[in-house]
Amino acid sequence: MNVDKNGKIYTDDTASTTYKAISEDTLEFYTSKTKSLWKAGHRVQALTIAKSIIALKETSMNVIKAKKDINVFLRQIQMKEGERYIDINLKAWLYLTKEENIMYVFNDKVPFILQCKGNAEVIAAQSVDSFQHSITVMRSGIRFANSNGYDAIMTVVAERFADTIESITTFQQHLNTVAFDTFQRTLLQSNDTMALYSFVTADAYSLMGLELLRIKENRGYLLRIFTTKEKYELYKQDIATIVQSFSTP
Repeated sequence: MNVDKNGKIYTDDTASTTYKAISEDTLEFYTSKTKSLWKAGHRVQALTIAKSIIALKETSMNVIKAKKDINVFLRQIQMKEGERYIDINLKAWLYLTKEENIMYVFNDKVPFILQCKGNAEVIAAQSVDSFQHSITVMRSGIRFANSNGYDAIMTVVAERFADTIESITTFQQHLNTVAFDTFQRTLLQSNDTMALYSFVTADAYSLMGLELLRIKENRGYLLRIFTTKEKYELYKQDIATIVQSFSTP
């Protein structure tokens, strides 16, 4: 990660072409694209786009028609693929929609939904399964203004365990054992199932941000958004709005 003199954040990662925020005005293209990608063997990418179309709100007849078309297509490929479809579906766990100027991020493997106002891009996404444990990690760059660099970086870690998580403190202790950091945190809000912190990093950049921890049954979530001090003061309400939008179905 690099920070330039104007406070813009750059990373060496490139956004994956798999993750496109599907909106109503791109429906015709992506409905066709879903089918051509599947036919060409790019099945995870095809299903990711298909799920995005299905997740769109039914705000017009165009959306309703596109969703009906994709649902028919999905039923056909499920019948044809059988158990193979289940494996493909598990890999297509992250998908995006865009309604007006808001991007919606959906995770259906370790479920969550969040809203992001601005121009956001998925930089990287990873899912790992082991015995009685699943984890997904998504990293995104967010632009609140029109520019080349990112104004903030967002990371969402979602974990599913075999047993119910006893408390938010238990989940916090788990995070401390798997990832050490030197953040200076200030607790802003907490209850039995969540803890919200502001933080500043103890390094030369002095990055600032918000960090949300949340638990629900056997699932634990970490949402972290950070930027420079200058950008934090400028966009802290936008960052807080993203954090507040986070929900766990």
